[in-house]
Amino acid sequence: MAVSAIKRIFALALVFAALTLSAQDNENLDDGAQPKATSTAGTATGEPKESTEPALKPKTNTTSTNRSVTTSESTSTTSTSSNSQSIEAGNELYINSKTSFELKAQDDSSMVDYIEYKINNGEFIKYSKPIIISQEGIAQLTYRSVDRAGNIEPSKLLTVVVDNSPPSVVIVPTEPLFITQGANYTSKNNTFSFKAEDSLSGVGAIEYAINDASPATYAQDNPIRVEKDGSNLIRYSATDNSGNKSRESSVAVIIDNKPPVVEIIPNVPLVDIDGKTYSKKGNTFQIRAFDGESGVRRVLIKVDGEADFRPYVEGIIVDAQGEHKIEAKGIDNVGNESEVKSVTFLVDVNPPASEIKKIVEEKK
Repeated sequence: MAVSAIKRIFALALVFAALTLSAQDNENLDDGAQPKATSTAGTATGEPKESTEPALKPKTNTTSTNRSVTTSESTSTTSTSSNSQSIEAGNELYINSKTSFELKAQDDSSMVDYIEYKINNGEFIKYSKPIIISQEGIAQLTYRSVDRAGNIEPSKLLTVVVDNSPPSVVIVPTEPLFITQGANYTSKNNTFSFKAEDSLSGVGAIEYAINDASPATYAQDNPIRVEKDGSNLIRYSATDNSGNKSRESSVAVIIDNKPPVVEIIPNVPLVDIDGKTYSKKGNTFQIRAFDGESGVRRVLIKVDGEADFRPYVEGIIVDAQGEHKIEAKGIDNVGNESEVKSVTFLVDVNPPASEIKKIVEEKK
């Protein structure tokens, strides 16, 4: 009887000790202890409450294609890519579908059992290889680690904007180009700016090059200028904040820096009498302008000191007595203006006066 009583007391003591240890373990789990991790195998357990989505902020260009998400403050010793870049949970990124993410975890006590993740409202799945998000738009990557003692890390959230579409970009001249026979003419005084749009991640940079020059980054509100006379090629492209680059576009422009040549031509040639130039009454003056590049847009004239130039329409006839002056200039289709040509002459409308006299012969 004494032996049986001792056995019962010993059994009760073992049960009490087991219950005490179980209660302490549950207490540890309820306290939400955060393990640190380094493994990728195991089975998913309960789902903790998810954190809310943070607000999006513009980001600069990212060029690496593999990023590391670390789930603890300590540095992980495992890496799946030599190009991996550590980021902190809670940050937002602009990416494309060429971007991948690796998860790393570390635990100082019972070792990491596995890491799991989910995209948006999907189910948690065990992490085994770099994560790629292919669908465009805003996506939430939720991840957590579990150690071998069953401790579940509170979920962490990374918000990304997936943008697989390149931006659109156009070139905008300050002054319209003059197009004739498929050629784009402009003057060297014209400037060019670029406008790009991207609906998801936003425009990161615009690059351009003139002729054989190396590409340069376009600075907003700083239009470029093409200085070389003759034919030029402007090449340009844009890259968004997710690294998508548009196809290179180009436009050929011809810089016309030569003004028109203007002539004033009378129907009847002017004559020089005693060092003075005379025009015959009723003479007509024609204005001709020539331009071998973009062509003549208009011809302007002034007659006898008029205050302003006016468009030349037809031949000019000057019949009034006295001295006269005709001025003319031409403007081509890109705005080059010729020198002012002028001619000064006299018109004599008064006929000479003649008389007749009787010749008286002298008597011999």
